[in-house]
Amino acid sequence: MALPRPVDIPQDLLEDFRLDTREQLPRCEQLLIELERHPDDSARLRELFRLIHTIKGSLGYVGLNQLLPLPQAIEDVLGSLREGDLQFDSLLGDILLLSLDQLRNLIDATLGLGEAPPPQQIANQCQALQALASAPASRQSEIRRTLLQHLDPSTRLQPVEVGNGQLQQLLETYDIEAEADLLFFAELMNASEQRSPYWHGRGLRLLDLALSMNETAGKPVEPGQLAAAVCLHDLGMAFLPLDLLHKNSELSREERRQMQSHPRQACELLKRMPAWSTAGEIILQHQEHADGSGYPKGLREAEIHPGALLLSVADTFDARTHERAHQTLSKRPRLRAILEINNLSGQQFSARWVEVFNRTLQVRPALAHL
Repeated sequence: MALPRPVDIPQDLLEDFRLDTREQLPRCEQLLIELERHPDDSARLRELFRLIHTIKGSLGYVGLNQLLPLPQAIEDVLGSLREGDLQFDSLLGDILLLSLDQLRNLIDATLGLGEAPPPQQIANQCQALQALASAPASRQSEIRRTLLQHLDPSTRLQPVEVGNGQLQQLLETYDIEAEADLLFFAELMNASEQRSPYWHGRGLRLLDLALSMNETAGKPVEPGQLAAAVCLHDLGMAFLPLDLLHKNSELSREERRQMQSHPRQACELLKRMPAWSTAGEIILQHQEHADGSGYPKGLREAEIHPGALLLSVADTFDARTHERAHQTLSKRPRLRAILEINNLSGQQFSARWVEVFNRTLQVRPALAHL
């Protein structure tokens, strides 16, 4: 449903408003991503507050007063953050990102560029944001989780069992022969997924995304080798203690060493199977970063196998939307994951493969919803 707009507002004024918000809303999203890494950065918080206040003022100036409650509610939350009554965390960041997405949808619908969310949904959202802004500390966690569920009802993590039939169908889609070795690797992958409820179904998701990205890029990585690497890249993680796998607090030096040993473990296994040497190289390097800050060797982009650069992006996207679910009991919104990856383009991730990732999701948006 498109929203009515004032008929007496000049078209050029509305166009200026549209162009301004097209710049301001992405900057707001970028600041929210940065605040997760720097939650006490008052300068970023002030800039975010100022941008939302500007958008609210612009809405009033062009006569779109019916849209004012949502930016006002967002501003109330940011005001409580500035006063120290709320603490910024990834869950609150998710809520604000989704709220900005709703605001963008409302503006687009008013300008005749899309469909508007139901009015009662927006009213409930504004009420919940304002309740959060004024909530005592004892109720903030409950309100945040309820609000996130309201904003993104699909966020409940549903474990998925992956059968060989699904796997073979996926391999066939990408013209990969379902040979005995690959089926064996897939069985190891499925077995390792049973180690933690947060891993259920991730192998098939990763295979589909990674192979699709490779196809978008013109298959620079041999698909069978890439499939083998996806199946086995985190096999070493399954041998870590469960209390370490599920630990939410900061890791000790020894715990970090154990975590960072997992690429070598799977790579060592594949050394016994020379036909899969490329897969072994991808596995060994999939935690390396384009800027040289990764492990185990601190390689830079030019030294890293393209399959490892690809897998790093795909693996992080799945981790952000699924594996970290135990921290908030919800998936992190897909919007946040995509923004995070783009924000780290040229740093943690290869800029080339981030661009391929974006193009892949544009062509196959369903991959972001597996």
